[in-house]
Amino acid sequence: MVSGGAGSELYRVKIPDAYHGLPIDEVSRRLRDEHRATLLAVNRLGKTIINPAPEFELMSTDEALVVAEQLGTLKPVHHFTGPIDESRAAPATGPAPTTEQPAH
Repeated sequence: MVSGGAGSELYRVKIPDAYHGLPIDEVSRRLRDEHRATLLAVNRLGKTIINPAPEFELMSTDEALVVAEQLGTLKPVHHFTGPIDESRAAPATGPAPTTEQPAH
């Protein structure tokens, strides 16, 4: 089990540009050392990759799911306070809800 300490939360963050092209173990180490964040998974084009293989290469569009007490200089993509639900990001279909009251 991963423990980020008291007060830690889950964050989806943009992976710093300087980390692109590095082995995933090095990315994990840098997130831990430089940002006090523990890498849990990588989100690539809507697919969550947990425990990427050592040869996994980051793409510029990848996002990291981390646990940390605070973001520091990491750039948030989304902030989660509950279970991850990728369907939340899907665009709404149908007409937009209205706030108009029916005429009486």
